[in-house]
Amino acid sequence: MGLVNKVVAYDQLEAEGIAWAEQILQHSPLAIRCLKSAFNADVDGQQGLQELAGNAPLLYYLTGEGEEGRKAWNEKRPPEFQDYPWLP
Repeated sequence: MGLVNKVVAYDQLEAEGIAWAEQILQHSPLAIRCLKSAFNADVDGQQGLQELAGNAPLLYYLTGEGEEGRKAWNEKRPPEFQDYPWLP
């Protein structure tokens, strides 16, 4: 979606918005949540940044890598992250 995504007549605006919403809802709910937080972070001030900071770690905690870290901590052992690639 770019700066001007589409120009539609006023009477078609609601239908076009619904079509876009249906397309967006095909994506990951967590990704949508994080993007919404990121879009609003600058105008919501400190609260917006806190929301973004709270949502972003969910991307980690809901992965196998995050689960391995949690399990290792609870089992008081070093984590085994060799199955998860390090990406710069």
